[in-house]
Amino acid sequence: MQIAFVAKSNSGCISRQVGAAVTDENYAIKSIGWNDVPRGQVPCVLRNVDSLLKQSEDALFSKFELNDDGLREHLDSKHQRRSILKDKGLPCPFCFKDAVNATRFKRDGRNGDNQVHTRSLHAEENAFLQLSAGNGANLKGGKLFTTASPCELCSKKAYQLGIKDIVYIDPYPGISIDQILQSGHLDSRPNVRLFSGAIGKAYHRLYEPILPVKDEIMARLEQ
Repeated sequence: MQIAFVAKSNSGCISRQVGAAVTDENYAIKSIGWNDVPRGQVPCVLRNVDSLLKQSEDALFSKFELNDDGLREHLDSKHQRRSILKDKGLPCPFCFKDAVNATRFKRDGRNGDNQVHTRSLHAEENAFLQLSAGNGANLKGGKLFTTASPCELCSKKAYQLGIKDIVYIDPYPGISIDQILQSGHLDSRPNVRLFSGAIGKAYHRLYEPILPVKDEIMARLEQ
């Protein structure tokens, strides 16, 4: 879980950073992933509202973003005070999912809540795809450690791959655990549990020795 926790730092998502580590049944790590855009695209944290509105860097944006007037008008209005960031030398990135739910998928005066239109691959999905990009690996009976419980789509992928144990820190909104992971024959269902342990700096404080063993030995010999 510590590796998954560190991996999320690679994420270019401005909404939520998630990390995942996949192991075989013996805890040997087979793949690591984090939520981010597909390779070749630019992460949201490196994109700027002004660049989109000026259409100055086409490679940063999709055809949809460049041509959808409603989306662009929404971003211009929502980030109308972006000059404050610019004066400090900071970019003004934006969340595409939030913007498209507030415009294209807005219904009855309410913003949509479609999770499919995020630009990023989910951390678990990215980890699974890393395996398929190489020679692949048999994950039947394996384990998934993730900083957020898998969504419905990632849960189906984990189930299909034969993942036996799923360990998470933060619960993800949705019905993935009750609907997908607790469905089917009992012996084929993954075990899902909340992580209990130390992560981040607490992990190092708990497991790293105060002194290297060599130094401890020498200190005792000099007494």
